[in-house]
Amino acid sequence: MLPCVLLACAIGVASATSVLLNSYLQPNDDIDRNTYLLNAKSNNCARICNGTEAPKICYYQWTIENYVTLSEACDNCPLNVTACYNAQCITADGYERSILSVNRKLPGPSIEVCLRDRVIVDITNNMAGRTTSIHWHGVFQKGSQYMDGVPMVTQCTIHEGDTLRYDFIANNEGTHFWHSHDGLQKLDGVTGNLVVRVPKNFDPNGQLYDFDLPEHKIFISDWLHLSADDHFPGLRATNPGQDANSFLINGRGRTLIGTQSTNTPYAQINVQWGRRYRLRIVGSLCTVCPTQLTIDGHKITVIATDGNSVAPARVDSLIIYSGERYDVVLEATNTEGSYWIHLKGLVTCVGSRVYQLGVLQYENTTTNKLHALTPDPGYDGFPQPASYRVLNPENASCSIGSTGLCVTQLANSDPVPRDILTQLPDINYLLQFGFKIFDSRSFFKAYDRYFVSPFLDLVSSTVNNISSVSPPSPLLSQRGDVPDDVLCPTGADGLPQCPGGNSYCTCVHVIKIKLGALVQIILSDQTPKSGLNHPFHLHGHAFYVLGMGQYAAGQTAQDLLNSLKSNVSSVSPAPVLKDTIAVPSGGYAIIKFRPKNPGYWFLHCHFLYHVATGMSVVLQVGETSDYPPTPDGFPKCGSFTPPVNTN
Repeated sequence: MLPCVLLACAIGVASATSVLLNSYLQPNDDIDRNTYLLNAKSNNCARICNGTEAPKICYYQWTIENYVTLSEACDNCPLNVTACYNAQCITADGYERSILSVNRKLPGPSIEVCLRDRVIVDITNNMAGRTTSIHWHGVFQKGSQYMDGVPMVTQCTIHEGDTLRYDFIANNEGTHFWHSHDGLQKLDGVTGNLVVRVPKNFDPNGQLYDFDLPEHKIFISDWLHLSADDHFPGLRATNPGQDANSFLINGRGRTLIGTQSTNTPYAQINVQWGRRYRLRIVGSLCTVCPTQLTIDGHKITVIATDGNSVAPARVDSLIIYSGERYDVVLEATNTEGSYWIHLKGLVTCVGSRVYQLGVLQYENTTTNKLHALTPDPGYDGFPQPASYRVLNPENASCSIGSTGLCVTQLANSDPVPRDILTQLPDINYLLQFGFKIFDSRSFFKAYDRYFVSPFLDLVSSTVNNISSVSPPSPLLSQRGDVPDDVLCPTGADGLPQCPGGNSYCTCVHVIKIKLGALVQIILSDQTPKSGLNHPFHLHGHAFYVLGMGQYAAGQTAQDLLNSLKSNVSSVSPAPVLKDTIAVPSGGYAIIKFRPKNPGYWFLHCHFLYHVATGMSVVLQVGETSDYPPTPDGFPKCGSFTPPVNTN
């Protein structure tokens, strides 16, 4: 008999599994360490990936619970700054509030692995009266579709007191992150870093940096001073809308209470003069404000987005939307000392002038001529010369003469398949997203999910006039338990539609796609007056961004669709590969991909209150026969409405 792999043998015996898995247990977090843990246990997965060792098993134990900022663990923080770094002390921006936390950390624990490592995470739900699930944003889950973490699409939610084990292979590299996909929990703190590294010599831009360290991340979160649920559906008389009160960098920052600063510590990034560092930037945002990131006195070189390498592009600043990630190289060659990391909110956050700061700190300085921190630069930040170059400007404003650099102007570092550039797609879909604004008569006729906009409108979110709702059971693991009549009916064009030609409806929005077909989708914004750039994220796949912009005068989405049916359109000979794209306000984004990963995959706006009210679709790629078998003992759930005998 052939010997079995140690872990695989142990899985059959629960008690043995626990003992063996504990030998692979990872430290609670490595993000604050100054170096790789070279002297740590040999099973540590946060390591330099050399390409010669066998993949590791990386095991994590996480507990999600109700918690609070500035808890007893913080002692007399911020009066004693050292106490702000106590174990289990979460300072956030210094405003005391209830939160949801994972292992009493904000962000939650980091996952740092090498390509093809096995990631096993036990999630225990200790939240009172809440369910949960965790999505591994950017991880394709090839062969592990049931681990994608979307409630009622790939799994049942995890109930209070229960533990669910996520188990998958990290089979695509890059800067990813994880977050709750249940309700609004991500905005209350259930989110964290996830990085899948490759050997430096495998990276086409590896020669541009000296170090890629666990602590060199800039994890951007928006933050409220009430719970996310307090803004859902939203208040009308006091504090309407869902705009951020603050931003956090790596879970830290300051805010004003009245006119007084909270004086909690800023996030700090440490560098040494003359070295070049890879910084991994994550847009773990939930509300509608994108953020603009600038590091005083330093340009940055963009080398990757959403886990995919791009030809190096040097910029002064970048704008990041919810769900996006960018990898940049910072050259620490300025005068030694301290420099501000400046983050400001855009769009609706311009009026409220919401911003946050961090510190870039040169270590081990050998000169007395140190650059001291300048006064707080405020919302406006630093002077911008005429040549100031910004990556990813609002509304894809990159016309001739502009200093903006759009995503479509980045060049893919890897060869682009010929069919993407030259072949007409097998499928052309137009997905138009927008809002249904209720009047008082229609609103009180049904129990439709909605939110209160900053303008006090009662709003539901839609794609092609459909506000998508959850099925009673997961589509992937229990399709047979989902009644067909809860699914949206399919129209002549192959897309779901509202029955009877209605301009608004609620149903389970599933689009069926043939496995391996060449698919082109136009994401089109039907709400130009909102001024928002909606970021859409696709699970299970990445896509090529062929074009984006605002419609010309008189041009319609249907005009664009008609032209693409007979013409292959790409603004770049090497279009970038992404999994999240911000659609310009009143504009469009053209994406193209060949789905080879069968399953049910969520495609949705990454603004939390929009997806919560229906701005999503599910792409069913392939047939049930193409999916891997449901894991043994995988949880089941559904409605219980037995017939009633009234005799």
